[in-house]
Amino acid sequence: MKRLFTFLAIVFLLYIIYYDVKIGTLPSAKDEKIETIEVISQTPQTQSSPYKEVKVKAGDTLLSIVESLNEGKPISSIESVIEDFEELNPDSEAALLKIGESYKFPIYTKE
Repeated sequence: MKRLFTFLAIVFLLYIIYYDVKIGTLPSAKDEKIETIEVISQTPQTQSSPYKEVKVKAGDTLLSIVESLNEGKPISSIESVIEDFEELNPDSEAALLKIGESYKFPIYTKE
């Protein structure tokens, strides 16, 4: 009886590992489209910097959202993205995004 239980436990463990590696248990951020709430707007406090307001979903990061909004456009550095984000959202920190909250993310123009 112990051998049968041990055998079944090992088979179950191997199935769990196979399922996790092959199919996965976490949703992929690339599969989900970013939900845009507001079209590009202008704000006076940031010297007319364009932005989009986006609702943050699980798995989103500041950099992943900015890269998807600025697809194909050059982004100078991560530090400048953080500075621009914190200028657009003075009450928020770039490292502390909250799921379900809407934030303004910078749009960079091709230069």
